[in-house]
Amino acid sequence: MFKEKLFLGLTAVLLICSILISQLIFINRVSTLVNISFFDNNPFFLNDSIVNKLLIQKRDNKENHSNLKLDLNDIEKYLDSYPGVRKAEVFLSVSGITNVKIHESSALLRIQNESFYIDTFGDKIPFSKMYSPKVPVYSGVFKNENLKNLINITNSINIDTYLKSEFVEIWNSNLGFSIRLRNYDFEIFFGDIKNINKKIIKLKAFCAYNNMNNFDKKPKKIDLTVFDQVISIH
Repeated sequence: MFKEKLFLGLTAVLLICSILISQLIFINRVSTLVNISFFDNNPFFLNDSIVNKLLIQKRDNKENHSNLKLDLNDIEKYLDSYPGVRKAEVFLSVSGITNVKIHESSALLRIQNESFYIDTFGDKIPFSKMYSPKVPVYSGVFKNENLKNLINITNSINIDTYLKSEFVEIWNSNLGFSIRLRNYDFEIFFGDIKNINKKIIKLKAFCAYNNMNNFDKKPKKIDLTVFDQVISIH
């Protein structure tokens, strides 16, 4: 009986020791396994290699690499700050694998003269050799103070499926914004964001009227800023 109790006791001690040793190994181990995934499963500006390099850079700045001492929120903020990342989610699995899920930013406009895109939040995305999205071009001098209005006009136009497929260029002057459509030769003076929905309705109506009629003299420019009218300039 004594030998059986001694055997059971030693077995229990060995089991507890092995568990403690395993925990210590896990705590002090540097996790090199990383599982990277993307929210839409089809990244454009980013890839696994870019994200992995960012993680390595972040870890290299830390003196202690223990799995349990990794600040996951800090890593998320670090990834969030990288151009092209809309949101990062980072969590550690029981097996010690660092799981990273990336929500990539989506380009809204190409800022031609500044060599970057902007998304719907106004964040900048650098030009990429991997991907060139088909989005409208903002030409002219880019000013941050016009950014909110620029995004509002672009988003409002993009709501309409037809105009979104036609919308190719937008620029700004002292008088307001102008746009150009793919299959129409005339410039469209949009002005500011006042009555933006009415302006879009007038623009669609004029495009439809233009498609149904052969003008002897085609307009060079139309003005949407006059109340309940479309001014055609030849």
